[in-house]
Amino acid sequence: MDIKWYEILESTNDTAASESGRLDNLSIVATFCQTKGRGQRGNSWSARAGENLLFSILLKEFSLFGLEPLPASRQFLLSRAAALAVVDFLKGFGLSARIKWPNDIYVGDKKICGILIENTLRGSQLSRCITGIGINLGQREFPASLPNPTSVALETGRGFTREQLQAELERFSLLYERLLPAPPQELSQRYESLLYRRGEWHAYREQPSGIGFEGKILGTDEGGRLYIEDRSGRRRDYAFKEVEFVI
Repeated sequence: MDIKWYEILESTNDTAASESGRLDNLSIVATFCQTKGRGQRGNSWSARAGENLLFSILLKEFSLFGLEPLPASRQFLLSRAAALAVVDFLKGFGLSARIKWPNDIYVGDKKICGILIENTLRGSQLSRCITGIGINLGQREFPASLPNPTSVALETGRGFTREQLQAELERFSLLYERLLPAPPQELSQRYESLLYRRGEWHAYREQPSGIGFEGKILGTDEGGRLYIEDRSGRRRDYAFKEVEFVI
């Protein structure tokens, strides 16, 4: 697994996509500063230069991990693997993280990592997956516009040099590579067990109507849809962007 570091990039996902023909399978594009990073729902990703892990992983040879052919209907498998790799990575700092559906990573009620996955299809099958990950490691101050951020530094008091960032990315890459060939059922069970708010009553808001309700997360299906039981006992299911967590 090759890691290519850049001093500054607009977007690691965009660079991985434009360079994908020249990059080996599972190459990582990383940067110390990202000027146009993207998050989920079209949001930007804010991170101070030189303080966090900002990188994208290129997966284009699915057969090496027993994943070929991988139909588009099963692409959530890759989202699960990425989220679990981050959880395992954070364990190395003594942090117990959970996965806020579909793939934000939380410590307590605060976001410590965002994941943006961009897939390319050939017919009904995946031909390329670029997984962009931003893990808050050393940042201690965040814009007021971000409602609930945290970092390894804030949770543990630990700081990071550039050399340490590079070493930590190497550690993450090994964790991710080990998860890819894991049986899908094993990934699913681990993902379900680590879902943020699973089995607890909390407030949610349907989109785009804005109608609020109280519900309890039951789990997800293989396509990534989220199941929530409301107070009346009705099971509701949602695709990405159809329900908002009220935090």
